[in-house]
Amino acid sequence: MIDLTLIGFQELQDELSKELAALRSDKVVTVGIHEEAGDVESGDLTMAGLGATHEFGAEIKHPGGTSYGYASKAAADRDEVRFLKTGKGYMELGVTQAHTVTIPARPWLEPGVASATPEVLLTIQDGMEAGKSMDQILDAVGVVAAAEVQIYMRDLKTPPNAASTIRKKGSANPLIDAGALVKSVTYKVSIGPASEGLE
Repeated sequence: MIDLTLIGFQELQDELSKELAALRSDKVVTVGIHEEAGDVESGDLTMAGLGATHEFGAEIKHPGGTSYGYASKAAADRDEVRFLKTGKGYMELGVTQAHTVTIPARPWLEPGVASATPEVLLTIQDGMEAGKSMDQILDAVGVVAAAEVQIYMRDLKTPPNAASTIRKKGSANPLIDAGALVKSVTYKVSIGPASEGLE
């Protein structure tokens, strides 16, 4: 079966590249988590830092000292061990030693932007055919690209969360907790080259 939506895609991309070259601008659109997104709720990490941790993975040195045991009598009957808040729970079994926590890479930005390419190209083409200004086209591209990255993040499933993490936050999606990370993905039109982020 042939996917008809892909027919002529390369030709469209080549033609748009020529037309865009003629409309060169010193402005750029950046998509991702910008400085203005601020800190995560706990305040010990910026949203951009959290996004980078998920994009590239990380190793965190944990000092240990976290209590674990049975949260309730029913949990003890099921032999279901969990981390406990200090002084809480049915029975403490011990505390963790110093250890390293490995957070696997879950790339969301680069593949998310790549997934937006067909829609971005059509947005540019539509804007040019409608006689829109470069600023209007760049704004439209930013809206489309940021939305596509958010969709990609919501659909991401691998690598999956650990079972303990799923129990804690109630979601199997590795990038979704309260939704703040996804909501922090925006776009910015500015004079180029980009002054933040990675090349």
